Amino acid sequence: MAGKTPIPVARAMREVASNLDLARRQQRITVDLLAERANVSAPTVRALLNEGKGSFENFLRIARLLGMLDSVVEGTDPLNTPEGRLRADEDTPQRVRSR
Repeated sequence: MAGKTPIPVARAMREVASNLDLARRQQRITVDLLAERANVSAPTVRALLNEGKGSFENFLRIARLLGMLDSVVEGTDPLNTPEGRLRADEDTPQRVRSR
């Protein structure tokens, strides 16, 4: 069971939603047009843009249409973090098993 959303996660969800909505408004794209182009319903797009709620796939669809997909991919690259750069030369396992 997932449980309650941690405060930093909830805050990030709101900020990302706000950023996506700002990008949409700057590009003067209506929610209905964005929904049509993303092939998702308008209420789903509204929930994603207002609350940050929705599936990961729908988030990526919206990010792609707003020209932000490459930034999302780059932002999740572990080599762009200090820890990732430190461990870049180590042999990274294909799987991590619990003991």
